[in-house]
Amino acid sequence: MTGTQAAFDGFEEAPARTGEIAGVLVDVDLAHLDRPLDYAVPEELSGGAQVGRLVRVTLAGSRANGWIVSRRRGPIGARMAAVERVVSDLPVTTPAQLELASRIALRFLATSSQVLSVAVPARHARAERAVIADLSAPRAPAPTAAGEGADSDQVWSGYPAGAALAAHLARGEAPKAVWTALPGRHAAQIADLVRATRSGGRSALVVAPTAEEAEWLAGAIEAATGERAALMGASVGPEERYAAHLRCLNGLDRIVVGTRSAVWAPVRDLGLVVVWGDGDDRLREQRAPRCDALDVAVQRCVVDGCALVVGSFSRSVKAHALVRSGWAVGVEAVRDAVRAATPRVRLYNSREADRTGEGRVVRFPSQALRLVRRASQGGAVLIQVASAGYVPVVSCQRCRTVARCPSCHGPLGLGAEGAMRCGWCGRAPSSWRCPHCSGTRLRALRVGADRTAEEVARALPEASVLESSAAHRVTRRLPARPGVVVATAAAEPAVEGGYAAGVVLDAQAVAGRPELWAPEEAVRRWFNAFALVRPGGDALVVGDLPDDMGQALVRWAPSDYADRLLDEREALGFFPAMTLVALDGDRAQVAQVADQCAREAGAEVVGTVPAPRRSKDSMDVRAIVRVPRDRGLRLLEVLTGVRQARASKKSLPVAMSVNPPELF
Repeated sequence: MTGTQAAFDGFEEAPARTGEIAGVLVDVDLAHLDRPLDYAVPEELSGGAQVGRLVRVTLAGSRANGWIVSRRRGPIGARMAAVERVVSDLPVTTPAQLELASRIALRFLATSSQVLSVAVPARHARAERAVIADLSAPRAPAPTAAGEGADSDQVWSGYPAGAALAAHLARGEAPKAVWTALPGRHAAQIADLVRATRSGGRSALVVAPTAEEAEWLAGAIEAATGERAALMGASVGPEERYAAHLRCLNGLDRIVVGTRSAVWAPVRDLGLVVVWGDGDDRLREQRAPRCDALDVAVQRCVVDGCALVVGSFSRSVKAHALVRSGWAVGVEAVRDAVRAATPRVRLYNSREADRTGEGRVVRFPSQALRLVRRASQGGAVLIQVASAGYVPVVSCQRCRTVARCPSCHGPLGLGAEGAMRCGWCGRAPSSWRCPHCSGTRLRALRVGADRTAEEVARALPEASVLESSAAHRVTRRLPARPGVVVATAAAEPAVEGGYAAGVVLDAQAVAGRPELWAPEEAVRRWFNAFALVRPGGDALVVGDLPDDMGQALVRWAPSDYADRLLDEREALGFFPAMTLVALDGDRAQVAQVADQCAREAGAEVVGTVPAPRRSKDSMDVRAIVRVPRDRGLRLLEVLTGVRQARASKKSLPVAMSVNPPELF
């Protein structure tokens, strides 16, 4: 043995020993670490460190939480870190949920840990102990679904495919349907679908846009099935949400109703997912992975083999694409049922103004005022406006330039007292001068709910006027009594027996926005508002609209309008006809990523254009890469590899957003 060899004898690596190894998905937002990492399982933790448990580990010298996704025996090297402790006393995730997380992560260019952070509620020790106690207690036999003999033909009268849909669910099958609902009966119909699913022995999950809607649907489902419907999402606190998560995972709750986060609930033996209110932006997750409830529900159909019913009073372009592709069937009522259940919708546009002698479309025409005055004597009248506040947007009286805040360039508005205030930063400039013509006088460009309520109260002094907006929302169901309700979209309170009439003001302010999604969103808002009006009641839309949009409202034909919008998207090459990814970052870095997408995925590159700057730290440019839907998965796989490679090399960041809603 040489001296050099002898000098290193003491540094020989110890031979590997055999032991238990856990694959842990560490909760870190690093793309190149988006995979299970091996950790040794100490003998004293072997019993608790099971698949699905939350554990504490060390990564790069820092402690982090992670989820155990696998267990195996193998050689343990001297450098392999060990699991420090088991955090949860029960499994908090399942193999199916892990697969769902990986599928969503790929489709929205996120990490699996980001998805699981959304899907799995934060641990709450007291809730965990309560669920453990429930699991150890004697369990009563599950109740037989009440109303098993209920007549689905009667509940779904007017829908040729409605009763057949319930029958398929009762047989344990997994149909996929996009349902255009009529006003007044959707709660009973959703309850019937859940009842049919439970009669077939499987569980059900219902997702709604708001907590109030979820609670109302839960009540209808409990009455139809005789079972408890667990609430999840925004309607419950962190402790209750974690407890509901564990109860679902352990088979204690078989019916779950909630807001968008409820779509992740690990319901055992899932047979049906209902997404109600499709198209509502409150169903979209605002943080990574920025998916909405429909995206998750579609993937749950693949992972869990369950049925899917997407329902709303209107129809989103995304949902209609599922019907056109043949993946789902459309469930619609016959025309006689539509006419019997909906109000009479009329339009007040330039042609109507010329006919009545008013000459032009005014914001609150005399025809609308007469309707409100007449209908308010027999019940409540709904007036939907486009904006909250008093006068949220003003412009120069001379040249019509929108008045902007000198600090953040946001729109200036006026309060009831006449003071200016920025709609973005809230600052109140002491004075304003038009940068184009130097004018100092202002005019109202858009009138809000506060000013509208004031005008209605002045015109109808005998009427009771109630205002509801996102900031001051009326959530209770109002009694059936005369009055006027002025509300912004999605803040309209329900009335017992329905509104006597409904009026939409500022229609062109919503439908005329430059965004591609503006017509779809406008129609959705108006159908939702008019669905609150009594059958046969009067509904009036004030403003100049495109003919196809106006006819869709008058005929109450949301699916026809969605079909037209989808044709336009296909012609333009936009989502959902194409898969698009927006790339934001340094010009050279964006060009590099876009070129790789073009080479490896055959993507078309659109742009590059300057990115919108909101701060000095904003990205420089934006480019869009797109492919047809059938090649979308390949594009996302390429971009996932790019993210991982760039993260490992610590390259300059390139932000990637899949089908960003701001583009549509």
